[in-house]
Amino acid sequence: MAVSVTSKIKSILATQKRDEALGVDRVLALLAEVKTQIIGELATAQAGSYSAYHLKSSLNSIERHLSDWQSAATRELGAGLGASWTAGAGLLTEAATAAGVQTGSYWISTHLLDSLKDFAFGRISAVGGDAFNKIKGELTMGILGQKTPQEVAARIAGNLGGRSIFKSIAERSEVITGLEMGRAFSMGTQLSMEKAADTLPELKRMWLHAGHPGAPRAIHLALHGQVRGMDKPFYKTAEGSKVMYPRDPKAPVKEVIRCGCTHTPWMPQFGEQKAFAQDFDTRQLEMWKGEGRKAA
Repeated sequence: MAVSVTSKIKSILATQKRDEALGVDRVLALLAEVKTQIIGELATAQAGSYSAYHLKSSLNSIERHLSDWQSAATRELGAGLGASWTAGAGLLTEAATAAGVQTGSYWISTHLLDSLKDFAFGRISAVGGDAFNKIKGELTMGILGQKTPQEVAARIAGNLGGRSIFKSIAERSEVITGLEMGRAFSMGTQLSMEKAADTLPELKRMWLHAGHPGAPRAIHLALHGQVRGMDKPFYKTAEGSKVMYPRDPKAPVKEVIRCGCTHTPWMPQFGEQKAFAQDFDTRQLEMWKGEGRKAA
């Protein structure tokens, strides 16, 4: 029985990870289009130098391009958050059914999802605003004669090496999209289990470490396979905040950025606790080493 339960959960988690990656790819693809458009705007001054007229014209156009990207990116992210929330909310029912445990139908308010969307959209908007200000700064340097049009375009696009404006935008967009979709999944999972707690008294929650190579977060690694009651936090922060699930908004930013951990429902009917955890991936318990890898 335990094999079918873990197989079902593995399948759901794998689908969620693929959807998160697809969501990131879509947002970055939209950004790549905007980059091409903006570089095209800047190319009109490549043969000469910038003028105040060109600056105003370019900035208006660039602001419009970035605004279009924000709108498109928030639509993609909104759809991704909704799908992640739904997948997380259905995890308990899918797992329980695989174990032969009957569950009821649990309605979960989307109030928190709406709040999460507003927060995520605000972060995307902030990225677009920062990008515009940085591009404006580069163009102003061109107007003042401190940089050539070619140097300005290279700084924005990254053609001269180093950290370009668009590289920074892409990295921030990637982190926001992946983090918030993962958070929506965890929130949906958590709320569904809270709703079911009264009718499933043996229901508990298990933390599963992501198993990323690199430098795992010690607290996340130590939590792998640990089980908590529905009202018990997995751990407390140094400030005393109770962290109830991976990517909990109450956790410090350093503990949620690029975190790939998850938590799942667990009941005795799902199998022996230790075997249940190890069946997901025995490599999750290894201390990987490497550089430039995601933390977990």
